Amino acid sequence: MDQGFDERAQTPGAATYDLTLPALQAMAGTTRLLTRNGKKLEVKIPSGTHDGQTVRLANALRITDATDGDILIRVHVEPSPESAVVKVVSDATFEEEVLKSPLPVFVDFWAPWCGPCRALAPVTEQLAQEYAGRMRFCKLNVDENPLASRKYQVASIPTVILFRQGQIADVSIGAAPAQEMRQRIDAVLARH
Repeated sequence: MDQGFDERAQTPGAATYDLTLPALQAMAGTTRLLTRNGKKLEVKIPSGTHDGQTVRLANALRITDATDGDILIRVHVEPSPESAVVKVVSDATFEEEVLKSPLPVFVDFWAPWCGPCRALAPVTEQLAQEYAGRMRFCKLNVDENPLASRKYQVASIPTVILFRQGQIADVSIGAAPAQEMRQRIDAVLARH
């Protein structure tokens, strides 16, 4: 086994491995090589993968063991200063993490292929540190989460929507500079 895989269990029809990734690799997606019984498999971890998520390699045991069954990769995400302050959310977690948050929430609607989104990322990280404890910061990959994107009519990315008490408080489209985002955040916090 290479590139961080630890075999956890072998059961009929499945082999389970643990894989620990730095937070930024889990957010951006990565490819790792798994060796099993002398056979190498390329494992693609999709962007936006969160701690505890399982990646299924359907019928991969056919390649490595000449038997039917899946290889399951349970991903563990190492905490980092960036992941501690900017949380990756999905369609499934959006209501709980954003709409029900007791704090106002800054949501960055983005995609890994978007250049302006990558330009906004360090601004988001910086603001998250500055406003820690006063505002929650989240990122939502629009390619993997079409429901929230459609519901909030995100047609161009990056789009930042500031929520307060589950309602839209402000919208910014494009990679705005930190100072403009601070003004928007301060205005929302003043109403909180």
